[in-house]
Amino acid sequence: MYEFNIDVMGPQISYLDLPLLRTYITVVDQQGFSLAANELHRTQSAISQQIKKLEQLVGQPLLRRSGREIVMTEAGELVYRYGWKMLQVEQQLREELFSEEITGRVRLGIPEDLATHYLLPILARFRDQFPRIQLAVECDLTERLYDNFKANEYELVILKHEQLNVSYPNRIVKTWFDPLVWVGRDAETCAKWQASDHIPIIVSPEPCVYRRQVIHRLGAAQLAPELAYVSESYNSKILAVRAGLGLAALPKSLVPADCVIVEKGLPELSPTQISLFHSEIQAKVAQFLRDRIVESFDAQLAV
Repeated sequence: MYEFNIDVMGPQISYLDLPLLRTYITVVDQQGFSLAANELHRTQSAISQQIKKLEQLVGQPLLRRSGREIVMTEAGELVYRYGWKMLQVEQQLREELFSEEITGRVRLGIPEDLATHYLLPILARFRDQFPRIQLAVECDLTERLYDNFKANEYELVILKHEQLNVSYPNRIVKTWFDPLVWVGRDAETCAKWQASDHIPIIVSPEPCVYRRQVIHRLGAAQLAPELAYVSESYNSKILAVRAGLGLAALPKSLVPADCVIVEKGLPELSPTQISLFHSEIQAKVAQFLRDRIVESFDAQLAV
């Protein structure tokens, strides 16, 4: 959570990131972190972290609380005024550079759960900015996506894995980390299953990196996994969790607010690694989308 009037050390570096300025200006314009998060299609926590980072770069607090309102400090007003001008210049530059409409095609592969939570806002903004670039997005399980990528069926692919034991490490654009946690409907239901030797699990069909880890870790802990519900769909698995059919292993950032994380009594799971890969031939139009994916994932996941 963002803390007002924090003690900030002197400036850390000599330049300011435009994405941080855009976030700050949106917070001021929307008069709050929650509304800014909705406007930028990010979590409130991610917005708070970006404001903290900008204050560290500037070396001074930019916002303070006045009653129920958020107001700018003197330094904040200066950053807002010049930041707004910088963003205007950036937009004008984009319009000049892209005055001739760019055409092309970008094929992207991504797991369905990541697409549902992270990708759709990115694609919407990308479509608005590059209306003549054809997007072809395919959602599937990681291992099938990886096979398709090796067959050159995508310009970009996002894969989930436990460790970097994949081919083409030189094609990895960036890797992010997300804790993998046990998730259930409520504490009472989870406690009942933890007291049993048999754990009903909600998983994807093979091939699935989460499924193999869950079954292996439960077996190593002398707990017998029972396949209670199997589906490729993230939303379907969440509905099964809410119905109390079993436990699921999910990246922490994807856990719905109305479900509970089981923190004790079950074997620890390895974090999810999420990597963005590019094809051998990097088309310029694919680089436009790649940069927007990196910017969005950086704001929401640990590097």
